[in-house]
Amino acid sequence: MRSRKNKQFAFMPGISGTEIKDIRKALNNSLNLAAFRLMTIDAFFLNEDRHTHNISVLWNGQNEYCLCPFYDQGAALMSDTTLDYPLGCDVLIEKNRIHSKTFCTSFDEQLDLAEELYGRHLVFFWGTKDVDDILDSVNGYDEQIISRVRDLLLEQRRKYGYLFA
Repeated sequence: MRSRKNKQFAFMPGISGTEIKDIRKALNNSLNLAAFRLMTIDAFFLNEDRHTHNISVLWNGQNEYCLCPFYDQGAALMSDTTLDYPLGCDVLIEKNRIHSKTFCTSFDEQLDLAEELYGRHLVFFWGTKDVDDILDSVNGYDEQIISRVRDLLLEQRRKYGYLFA
């Protein structure tokens, strides 16, 4: 159990089903909004492994739910450098092979639906200098990986420029 605003919430297993309609029935509007924010983040960071078994809610045993903190971002930013996206490949070409798995295969389609239903509720406040500062402080990663992350983040920032203040 964990406390949130003086209420006790317990873990409830991941939501089953693969249709947005199923999730909308299972959750109230505020949770839908949080789930669509999650899809925006997944689209931006190219997390191709989001599925309904790693979207979970906390439940207080009555009629109140809240979305669990986001987890399982391990497949984001073309992180599989062994099989799917070997180092040295052109990330701007290879990123077109990445597909979402949450509700359809298109990240853009997911974002369009989320914005149609709920409007834009997520804004990013970072630029090239912020990316460079963070990546310059990273230790223990091959320079090709750091370069890949930088290239992908800046390309996604360009593509989804309307999400930035």
